[in-house]
Amino acid sequence: MAEKAAVESVDGIKLFRIGLIKFAATAGVALADAEAEVSRTLMWLENEARSHWDGQLRKRHELVERCKESVRMKKLFKDSAGRQQSAIDEEKALATAQRALAEAMEKANNVKKYTRVLQKELQMYKGGVTRLSTDVSSVLPQGALELGAIVEALEAYSDLQMPESSGTPQSVGSTGPMTRAVDEEATKPAPPPAATAETRNANDE
Repeated sequence: MAEKAAVESVDGIKLFRIGLIKFAATAGVALADAEAEVSRTLMWLENEARSHWDGQLRKRHELVERCKESVRMKKLFKDSAGRQQSAIDEEKALATAQRALAEAMEKANNVKKYTRVLQKELQMYKGGVTRLSTDVSSVLPQGALELGAIVEALEAYSDLQMPESSGTPQSVGSTGPMTRAVDEEATKPAPPPAATAETRNANDE
């Protein structure tokens, strides 16, 4: 025997279907935005950030070499009096250039490091939301379609099973019990008239 479902409110199904459609749309946008944000960050690391710090690394390395040459030249040549020249300013510039170079090396290494980390995290994220993405893109829309078909079927069934009000008077020509009883009584043949005294005397003669 087929199972029966006790449906108390078709409007409740309609509201649930609307909520399901809204959730699918909102979740789909959220999933797409999250993946797009991670992908943009990864692309920035792989291209702009890496290119910038690789370029800075080359420039700062060249600056350190120039500063070293300045210090060497300052110490190599004596002044007009034959004294050893002070290279304090050149050494300060060299120390500043070396710190900048160390910063560029650290930044370039971090870009490479976190590019690998983010690539791994993106793959893990995609794997983690695969089931949800499938549900949002396929299962939930299919469910909404099926609920729509159920609502249409229930409304059609409700229209067919609309009961008549017990207080509504029956129309003319109705075949209800009271009408049939009245019709049967009206079609019975009339009984013969009762015999009068004169008739009885005539018959006796």
